[in-house]
Amino acid sequence: MTMILAGETAFAVGKETLVDITGVAVVVDEASASAREDGLSEAGIKALVEDRLARSNIMVLEEREWFSVFGGSYMLVKVIASKAVSGDRYAVYIDMELYQTVVLMGKRLGQNINTAAATWSIGKLLSCSSAGIKDCVLGTVSELTGLFIKDYVEVNTLKWKQEQERLEKQ
Repeated sequence: MTMILAGETAFAVGKETLVDITGVAVVVDEASASAREDGLSEAGIKALVEDRLARSNIMVLEEREWFSVFGGSYMLVKVIASKAVSGDRYAVYIDMELYQTVVLMGKRLGQNINTAAATWSIGKLLSCSSAGIKDCVLGTVSELTGLFIKDYVEVNTLKWKQEQERLEKQ
């Protein structure tokens, strides 16, 4: 059984930055030892996100490949799971952030710095039973990945429509 904690809301920030993303690598932070012992795996989370992206025609990049691909990015998935003293439940926070290359502008010519920064993010707080932590987390990660895909498709479809209108006027 999954119990959503009162007041939780999942909403994304930064969808306008998803225009022209050409591919996404998926990186999953290490889960807690107790969550892994109860069946949660980083490899399972990564496979789920990669599969959802691929089925939505979003190119999946290798972890180190994203930086060298024009329009490349990486999705960092963090699952923070804290087991209750009783051992029967977890408080879980799932955070997903999309990182892209950004340029920090220097005050003088030649002082610009290229670095990775989070440009889109979403998170959700929930409570999961110890026995159901795997399904609880995977279900929520799937939901949050779906919200990323929705935002990605929305902004890129709008851009495509605007380009089509511009070409029709020429």
